Amino acid sequence: MTTYQEEIEGREFDWYAEDIDGNIGLFSTVGEGFVPDSILANFTSHDEISNSLDSPNWGSPEVWSDFSKLGFYVYDWDLPGGPYIQRGEAVATMSIELKNKVLSIVGVPKLNVRFSKLKVVQGV
Repeated sequence: MTTYQEEIEGREFDWYAEDIDGNIGLFSTVGEGFVPDSILANFTSHDEISNSLDSPNWGSPEVWSDFSKLGFYVYDWDLPGGPYIQRGEAVATMSIELKNKVLSIVGVPKLNVRFSKLKVVQGV
């Protein structure tokens, strides 16, 4: 069994990536979305950040707005079968502390895209 199958598949898991402009994307798997291999080795670090985020609307569609206010570009896996769809754009500058926390995770992908222009993510 793979790390994905044992630890992530079937549960909500959020992972992070950086774009070419230094923006941070939050990708919500909804229990089935693809996750880059580089994330799997450090999935607990991604969980720790997700668990620390201020999201008073957790469990409702307004949660995307909470994450956008923290400075994330937000993507949600579209059930069933994907792809990731942008649900929110950063509406505030991310704090240096949060950005450094995300970027300190080993294996955070740097994608050759601009989240400000990317509405759908098929694969990375």
